[in-house]
Amino acid sequence: MTPDPEAIAETLAAADADETNGVIDDLSGLDVTAQFRLYDDLFDACRPVFEDAADGYVRQSVVRTLREAYPGVERHPEGHDALDVEDASRAAIADQRERYVSFLLDALDDPDGRVRISAADAFDLLAVGLGMADLTDERDRIAERLETLVASQPEKRQQHTEQARESLERLGVSGLLSGALPDDRS
Repeated sequence: MTPDPEAIAETLAAADADETNGVIDDLSGLDVTAQFRLYDDLFDACRPVFEDAADGYVRQSVVRTLREAYPGVERHPEGHDALDVEDASRAAIADQRERYVSFLLDALDDPDGRVRISAADAFDLLAVGLGMADLTDERDRIAERLETLVASQPEKRQQHTEQARESLERLGVSGLLSGALPDDRS
């Protein structure tokens, strides 16, 4: 059964921890194609919940949910070819990633530390994927955006943005290293 983005958004808005964790568990079981097909509609349904929620737990839940649902095509060895979707162009994948990164940057500037921590943690997987796909230019652009954000933040919020930037630098190297390893397939 395909998850319903509107039902997921309603679950997150209700702020029930057990229900939220169930949604996140269900999303973790989806394959990359199902995640790709779901992500844009889920993002569109969940973004208003994030923007309208006064409760930091709800905003944190949206970050966690979108992190789990993000297809992360760049983390798959087959990359773009891992998707069994006709309209899965590189541009569509890049658009999803851009929306996700912009959302995470907003979350890193949230007044609630729980939200910022979840956003910073999301950069771990993103960084690994960017490194695996050797998207160095994109990683550098995201790092610049993080530096701009940290320069405009109060000191209390800078810690999590710095953590995200460090993850991008530290974990993004894996893709560069994988290209240096010998190919044992003879």
